[in-house]
Amino acid sequence: MGDLHFHTSQAEEFDPRVWNTAYLTGIEGIPWHCHHRLQGEQFSIGREIDESGKLNIVWPTTALGNVCLATTSLRLSPKLYNLGVEVARGTVHQLKNQAYEWQRIGLKFPDGFLPLADQALDYLLQGLTAPAQSKQQHTHAQNAIDQSLQASVALCDTFSTQALDSRRATEGRLATLLGARLQPEVSLTSIGDALNSAFNLVSVPVELGRVELSSGKTDFSHFDQQVEWAANVGKRVCVGPLVNFRKGQLPQWMVLLDAEFEKVLEVSCEHAARCVERYRGKTHVWNCAAGLNVPGDMNWSDEEVLRMAVALIETVRRADERSPVLLTIDQPWSEYLRDEPNGISPLHFADALIRADLGLSGLALDLSFGTEPGLSFPRDPIDISRLVDRWAMLGLPLMIHLSCPTHTPQGPQSSSSTAGWKTPAASSTGAPINFVSPELLTRLLLCKPAVHAVIWDNLSDRVPKAGGASGLWGVDGKAKPLLRNMLDLRRTYLH
Repeated sequence: MGDLHFHTSQAEEFDPRVWNTAYLTGIEGIPWHCHHRLQGEQFSIGREIDESGKLNIVWPTTALGNVCLATTSLRLSPKLYNLGVEVARGTVHQLKNQAYEWQRIGLKFPDGFLPLADQALDYLLQGLTAPAQSKQQHTHAQNAIDQSLQASVALCDTFSTQALDSRRATEGRLATLLGARLQPEVSLTSIGDALNSAFNLVSVPVELGRVELSSGKTDFSHFDQQVEWAANVGKRVCVGPLVNFRKGQLPQWMVLLDAEFEKVLEVSCEHAARCVERYRGKTHVWNCAAGLNVPGDMNWSDEEVLRMAVALIETVRRADERSPVLLTIDQPWSEYLRDEPNGISPLHFADALIRADLGLSGLALDLSFGTEPGLSFPRDPIDISRLVDRWAMLGLPLMIHLSCPTHTPQGPQSSSSTAGWKTPAASSTGAPINFVSPELLTRLLLCKPAVHAVIWDNLSDRVPKAGGASGLWGVDGKAKPLLRNMLDLRRTYLH
């Protein structure tokens, strides 16, 4: 077996669930099915093949809270690696590489970036030369991680602003769409004007599980009202996902009766055809499905998953030959594969659909961040930027569904994306710990030419959502600062 062994003197300081997030990846970044164990201060992780690999693990930081970080590629060795030092090495390495790449294309570093980056490297060198397994070694490694993440935020903040300004100078106002996902539970009466000002797109999730409340009985009334409202105010509309295959989202009768694949296929395609017939001419983009590439309630084979995707795409394409047709890819970092030895990777799934030449117009990536099952682990902004660049290589336009914790207007932020976990103390600046700023993430995604739309995936905290309070409006009904940030982004860069 290909096991890697680490020493970690801080094991007792971590939330015990941290160790269950660990997995190994190869050169393609796709996780292997892993086994792991923690014995005292030794953590071991491995898989069935003897190859070098990167360890990925959710790591507590004072800069971004609990965030998934990676080591550099490690060769198999009987010796113990120092876990903190290796995570620090990987974090500093990624920062330095990205800074060099962006500097080559003309990025001007922000004030204070180089001192932060240099200090991170100094801390790493001190950690490498400190006595092995000492408290000083752990402290230096943790400082290197925190300084690197602060530098990463500053770097990505500057890159996104400079990239957007450059694109606006050459292209004028961008045609990129900035949208919000509507929810049947949230009335548009009180928030419609704010939505109309901040966004040029709305997503209407006419999902089979929301429409078919019982077998054979459907109710489109909420969605009809939303589509009608969007048409009246001149918004572009994305309808879908038409069928949501994530756990708990299919009609209950399908799951309770363990419906056969062919029956689910038939009902899903009928619903897709019905939606296209109902909203054709009022919809600018169709999103066929979500949750197909991740484990769901139905336990289908890879072949059945692909058959379902193909059938839904072809159904929508036959009913509407003109409007773009997309399909959502969940957990694009593939974290679920660490527990699924026979799962299908997101990139291979998407590549198979593209090669089939079905008329797929683009891909929707779901970037819902959190540590709950079904979400992508929180990531630093460089990792998010590199993921989008990797998916852009497939050559199709990207639509991003984004969700992460947001601030409340009262000042203290809402629960973090790792709600309920032990978190490190607040940073030395006194700033509360949170994931990356959602405004920064939105700007970073909008600056990418391959990204044609960014959709904020939660309107209100009154509608519970995994990953923490991520609404544009709080439970008190008041708008959060993020809504104003979205409005400013649209007014500055978009139509």
